[in-house]
Amino acid sequence: MNWLVEANACPGLFYGTAAQDGFLIRLRTPGGWLNSSQGKAIATWLEQWQTTIQVTNRANLQIRGLQKSPSLEEFQTLQKLGLAAHNPSIDHLRNIMSSPTAGIDCQESIDTRPLVQELDNFIQNYPSIAQLSPKFSIGIDGGGAVGIGTGSTMAWQHRYNEIQLSAITVNNPTNLTSIVCFRLALAGDKQFYDTDLLIDPENCLAVVKALVKVYVDYVQQTPNIKGKKPRMKHLLKDWGLAKYLEQVNSQLNRTSTGIIHRQEYRQAAHSTQPYFHLGIHPQKQPGLSYIGLSLRLGQLTANQLWGLAALSETFGSGQLRLTPWQTVILPDIPDEKVSELLPKLAFLGLSASLGWDAGMVACSGKPGCGAAATATQIHASLLADYLKERLTCNSPVNIHLTGCAKCCAQPSPAEITLLGTTIEENGQILEAYQVYVGDSQKFLETPIFEGEFTKIPPLIAQILSSQKSKNLDK
Repeated sequence: MNWLVEANACPGLFYGTAAQDGFLIRLRTPGGWLNSSQGKAIATWLEQWQTTIQVTNRANLQIRGLQKSPSLEEFQTLQKLGLAAHNPSIDHLRNIMSSPTAGIDCQESIDTRPLVQELDNFIQNYPSIAQLSPKFSIGIDGGGAVGIGTGSTMAWQHRYNEIQLSAITVNNPTNLTSIVCFRLALAGDKQFYDTDLLIDPENCLAVVKALVKVYVDYVQQTPNIKGKKPRMKHLLKDWGLAKYLEQVNSQLNRTSTGIIHRQEYRQAAHSTQPYFHLGIHPQKQPGLSYIGLSLRLGQLTANQLWGLAALSETFGSGQLRLTPWQTVILPDIPDEKVSELLPKLAFLGLSASLGWDAGMVACSGKPGCGAAATATQIHASLLADYLKERLTCNSPVNIHLTGCAKCCAQPSPAEITLLGTTIEENGQILEAYQVYVGDSQKFLETPIFEGEFTKIPPLIAQILSSQKSKNLDK
């Protein structure tokens, strides 16, 4: 084996995370950006390794079922392509999530791409960051129609990053001018803690550096918790928000960088538009559109990935955007070329339409995950087919199949949750699900049904039909 770094429970690239079906590796793509050269290289390896790839809920790429590690030459090629850090010890910490339509979104307040690049450079050149948990994450939202954080009215689209910067337009009551700032929030236990601080765009890098350095100091002073490195939620619990920000401000004062704007000057943040990461939408560049493609459970075959990369060169700018909702966006398509491109996407088995796949989420499940009680990937695909054959999808519904209560595949409450379990029937142990409806924070309190999977699709169809009838009656 050619693994270069000690294994970790959270998947990375330079180490293999052992699973029931082989090794699991994860390619970090800060901002969710993938160019055609990178896409074609990955597709070639998928063909050689005889496997598929999955877009994750952090807009990264995950490969399962590897029987051996990539070769040293393959690792070096990934580094040359910009798909891996030059320091293998910090590659798994390049968790920078950004608005998938950064730079092309008609609604955005600011293009976040330069900041994402600056943050990735900082992480790659700050070896001490290796002290942090691999679940460390940064989120940058530019205020566009496709946003991360909690701007969407659909709870399932919310994404929580330990350090979250969200663009916002601020009115200065003194001189009546408007400027764009970033609101700083910190996250732990799937909730945001607003800091009441606004940061000028040019100061964001310095502020994040200070936040990270103080975070690293805390981790170095704090014993591991059940064998795992402390996370932001532990820091906030131990220190409280005020002490953390005090330490950060002290760090900033040493570098002569302050936080100027305060929360009392802010306006309401822009609302994001549900499902604008899917379908055909105009860009802020006149004459260009982006096409958001639904992927069944985030999966792409080698042929599909190669085809997308090739089409991005022929019709677009040679770029792909991965989203934290396990989909992919083709940007920079001339409006007059859209109708020509759609059949070519259909030939690859890809569509810009909103079907039941658009809201379906599932963890790896059995047999890949030892903690799973059910084969969630197989069941989710069967459920999607069942609904497609029987119901017209006017608006997607988020249905989350999880093999255990950890809910790894989706950090936010779903509209319908299927929680894997087992039941005994006629002396046999059967894979089953508990069914929960509602996307409140108490979404796993009381199941409306428990039974083997064969009984689930008709029940879900009945629930969806009932909801549709209620909406028509309104």
